[in-house]
Amino acid sequence: MKKGILIFLAVLCCNLIYAGPIKKAFAALNIYDYFKARQIFQKSLKHDTVPAAYGLSLIASRTDNHFYNIDTAYKYVLLSTKSFSTASAKRKINWKVYGVDSAAIRSLKDTIELKAFDRSMAINTIDGYNYYIQNYSIAKQVVNAVDLRDMLAFTSAEKENTYKAYMAFMNTYPNATEFADAKKRYEIALFKSLTANHTIESYTAFIKQYPNSPYILAAQDSVYSLVTAHRLIKEYYTFITAFPKYHNVANAWHKLYSQYTMDNKPETFARFHKDFPDYPFNQHADTDLVLAQTRFYPVRSGTMWGYVDSLGKVRVPCKYEWADSNFFDGLAAVAQNDKIGFINKRGELVIPCIYDEADHFKNTLSVVKKGGMCGIISTLGQTIVPFEYQEIINFSNGMAIIEKNGKYGYISLLGEEVVPAQYAAAGDFSEGLAYVQNSNGKYGFINVAGAVVIPCGYDWAGKFKNGIAKVKSGSKFGLIGLKGDTILDCDFDNIGDFSDTLAMVVQNNKVGYVNRHGEVIIPLKYEYTADLLEGGMFRDGVAKVQLHKKRGFINPDGKMVIHNDYDDIAPFKEGFAAVLLDKKWGYIDHKGTMVIHNKYDYAASFSDSLARVTVKGQSGFIDMKGKSVIDNQYDVATDFVNGISQVTQSQHSGLIDKTGTAIIPCQMNTLQALGNMVEVEINGKMALFSLSKKSYVWQENGFGSPTSSSH
Repeated sequence: MKKGILIFLAVLCCNLIYAGPIKKAFAALNIYDYFKARQIFQKSLKHDTVPAAYGLSLIASRTDNHFYNIDTAYKYVLLSTKSFSTASAKRKINWKVYGVDSAAIRSLKDTIELKAFDRSMAINTIDGYNYYIQNYSIAKQVVNAVDLRDMLAFTSAEKENTYKAYMAFMNTYPNATEFADAKKRYEIALFKSLTANHTIESYTAFIKQYPNSPYILAAQDSVYSLVTAHRLIKEYYTFITAFPKYHNVANAWHKLYSQYTMDNKPETFARFHKDFPDYPFNQHADTDLVLAQTRFYPVRSGTMWGYVDSLGKVRVPCKYEWADSNFFDGLAAVAQNDKIGFINKRGELVIPCIYDEADHFKNTLSVVKKGGMCGIISTLGQTIVPFEYQEIINFSNGMAIIEKNGKYGYISLLGEEVVPAQYAAAGDFSEGLAYVQNSNGKYGFINVAGAVVIPCGYDWAGKFKNGIAKVKSGSKFGLIGLKGDTILDCDFDNIGDFSDTLAMVVQNNKVGYVNRHGEVIIPLKYEYTADLLEGGMFRDGVAKVQLHKKRGFINPDGKMVIHNDYDDIAPFKEGFAAVLLDKKWGYIDHKGTMVIHNKYDYAASFSDSLARVTVKGQSGFIDMKGKSVIDNQYDVATDFVNGISQVTQSQHSGLIDKTGTAIIPCQMNTLQALGNMVEVEINGKMALFSLSKKSYVWQENGFGSPTSSSH
């Protein structure tokens, strides 16, 4: 008992001894005597840890003294927190006199953690955030610090934009919010980096090394495109045998099959099966053969459309609001509920009617529009290019023009935006180059990689043809080569297209001709009129020229082979050229002899051994001897093609043969040729007339014609 009393007195004495210094320390702290307070707190730290550590933390956390150090402040507040948790209730009551309790310690800890976090944000570096995360690991701001650090690290990887940078980020920060985005960018960067030279070897190596990449299909597409660059049968078969597991194999078979059997002859199909016994779709080949050989024609019943064959048999019932004029890549566009989709020749709706607009398929791709934006789909209905462009125009050389926010760029067949939409105007690729217009209105040329190979320094530029492009500087035209080399200085008022190795040039209203080297072969001595820019091209070894307001023909040596005796002259066709003399048209032969007297108000070129001539506004036809074979009785007539001409009388159309006999009488409101079939309409009702059968094979209910017969 006595021993216990002694221990209690010793402890009490101790408390009283150290309570005094702590009181003095807080008193010094209250009057900002930081040096004295700090000295006392340090001496008291061992025996009165909680208030001493708290006091030292307060001093180190305040910026108005040279002892300020936020990390030191945090060390002491953690010590105070830890010691407070094991202290007796009585001591906690004693410390409350100095304002030291759990709430005060926690508040000071929170303040220090926030200041340290603010310091990290001010530094804003990965190391700075890592320091905070490691040394303030229990702070509630650690979550934010981790997010900010990860964001900085991702931004750094994004700036470097290499697959190695993204891989390093993912390995270092596997739990980052940006991990998924980094993974996507890693896959893109990896694919681009390892296939940067766009060779078969690079793509096949990528496929072998990264079989789970989301760009495997794109790599296979690239191999397919490269192997079958010329779309030859042997190329398709090479691809099939070399890459049998690629997803393009079925398409390659389809292309090979289509090309091989394009003449639709039975012996060709027999030979195909012999040459390609490994063709995997023999089960459907017979059906596909019949369908491929069958021409479908759009027909209407009321307001709905469908298709019939050449015999008038309904192949696709009339249940669509609209139907395209033909099938392309085996599919035809149709409309339901004002939306467009695609059907095959079996009548199956293989791509749903969900698009606002759609082009017909070409090379298994179609540009479609949905919600005001364009994308590209495949014949399988897959979205190849997402719907984020105002326009997608015409694939050429594997590139298509895109419009985005009023600017133009290019995408590849993979749907990859190779050239961002940055130009004011852009043209199709031709011979590996495309013209572009920069923001200053100047034209130049880029290659398929998007690199500017001919600087934007021209006021206008046209596409390359056979290694030459027309350009304009100021108001004058010239010619350049594929390397931007000047072939012909911009000194000319106009330049025509090359034909028979020569092109017309115009200067000061004088016309001459240059060759592909820019050399003036035929001097500029002929007169210029606007119609001669195209009409003066060389055709069949001659070109129309004008001298002294009269026209004739010259040859490529500049020799006048048909003297300029005429007011106008048309190109030779079937041995005759129509000429205008004294306001009347006639015909000459290659010797310049007037073989058919000039007595017509208008005379067209011969076609199908007959020529269309006009007298007093009425058209008819003459033969090669000038004899009238069909009287001038039509308001409008077309040239004969395959023995048929479309004619119009009193705003009604029909068809005649070369004897003038009516195949379809002039009773039709509209008439449109569809190959061997003619679509006609009378009073809003349509029918199909077979030219080979000389009869109607299909008629809409209510259609009426004196020569029609029901089917």
